[in-house]
Amino acid sequence: MYNKDEEKDMKNEPKTIINVAETLAAIIGSRDITNTYLTEAINDSKTSTVDLDFQNVEFISRSATHELLSLKEDLSRKYFNKKTISFINANKDVSEMFRIVAANRALPKSEAPSFKVNKTDIQSLLQREVGV
Repeated sequence: MYNKDEEKDMKNEPKTIINVAETLAAIIGSRDITNTYLTEAINDSKTSTVDLDFQNVEFISRSATHELLSLKEDLSRKYFNKKTISFINANKDVSEMFRIVAANRALPKSEAPSFKVNKTDIQSLLQREVGV
């Protein structure tokens, strides 16, 4: 179902590499698919370090990116079966999407949008339309 390779990191600890394009698709547009398949692949890994390899991924939606960042955060906080997730080999567009979503999660807009309502009556609008 998904492609996982085990390697060793710089500390000589085993890690799992999951090829995201082969596991999901080159264009990732769904939070649900991301959550279902990648969560399963990550949880099935026998290692505590997992690299999600974005080579050949052309696009990832904002919602899918948010889901992956949330998953990374959740798995790093677990007491048992804790996982360290890294995103590797992402192209410029995918990397930028991760930066934007991560920044928005860290510093969300606190300013409420302003909307000014002007009252008017239908007769004045009709008079303007007719030119009277």
